[in-house]
Amino acid sequence: MQDSPQQDHLQRFIFDNAEVRGEWVQLKSTWQEVSKQRDYPAPVAHLLGEMLAAAALLTETVKIEGRLVLQIRANGPISMMMVECTSDHTLRGLANWQGEIADTASFSELLGEGTLAITIEVVGAKQPYQGIVSLNGDNLSAVLENYFQQSEQLDTRIWLTADQHAAAGLFLQQLPGDKKPEQAENWSRINQLASTVTPQELCELDAINLLHRLFHQEPVRLLTTTMLEFACTCSRERVGETIRMLGEAEANDIIEEQGHLEAACEFCNTHYQFDKVDIAQLFNDTISPSSDTDVLH
Repeated sequence: MQDSPQQDHLQRFIFDNAEVRGEWVQLKSTWQEVSKQRDYPAPVAHLLGEMLAAAALLTETVKIEGRLVLQIRANGPISMMMVECTSDHTLRGLANWQGEIADTASFSELLGEGTLAITIEVVGAKQPYQGIVSLNGDNLSAVLENYFQQSEQLDTRIWLTADQHAAAGLFLQQLPGDKKPEQAENWSRINQLASTVTPQELCELDAINLLHRLFHQEPVRLLTTTMLEFACTCSRERVGETIRMLGEAEANDIIEEQGHLEAACEFCNTHYQFDKVDIAQLFNDTISPSSDTDVLH
C-alpha cells in the first residue's frame, strides 16, 4: 500500500503478538478547509485541529451508520467547540472564542471549567447516545483517555496534534476480553514505543513510515484504510426549517428592515438569502393541503 500525500487517510492496524488495536489519522485538505473558515488564533486552531483528528479516530472506533459529534462547552476564552464526523467519512468543525488569546495559552487557560460531550447518532435509532466528561487534564488527549477509562474500562492512549498544514492523531486501545498475565507487559511496551512519537512525525510521516519508525520490532498488521474529506450538511432546506422556527411575522419584519433575510452557515460560510416571496412560499409550504384549518406542520 502506498499513501497519497493528496488524500486524508485513517489507517487501522493491530499487533499480532499483543491484544492491542490502533488507528492513525492525518488530515491535510480537510483541516485546511475547516481552518480557513475563520481567522482562528493559533492556540484555538491547534485545539480545533486536535478535535478534528480525535473525531475521526473515535468514529472509526465505534463503527456506526450516522454521525459522531464532539462538543466542548466551557467558561474560558473558548466558549464552544464542535466537530462532527459522519459514517460517510466527512468532517466539519468550528470554534467560538472571545478576547485576545496569547500564543502560549495552555489547555486550561483556553477553556477554564467545562465539559466535553460525545454524542453518537445512529440512523434509525430513537435516541442518540451521549457521554459527558469534565475537562480534567492537561490536554484533549488526557480528557478522552479519562472518558474511555470511565465509560468502557478500556486502557486507551491517544496522541493528537495540529499545525498550519495538518491535523493528526494516533490511537491505541487494549482489546476487550479476559486479560492474560503477559498483556500488561505487552501494553506497557507498546505504549513506551508509541510515546516516542513527535508532533512533527504525526503531521508529516505517512502511516507506513510512522508505524515502521515506532514499531519496527513488533509484528504490526495493517487493516482497512479510510479516506476522509471535508463536507458540510447545511442546505437551503435546513435553513428554511430554522426560519420556520423563527416565525413568519419576525421573518417578514427582518425583510422589511433589511430588504432580505440572510443566514450563513457557521461551518462552511455558505450564505443563503430569502426575499419576501421566498418567505411566503416557505410558510405556505407548511400548510397541509388536506387540512381545513390553518394548522402548521
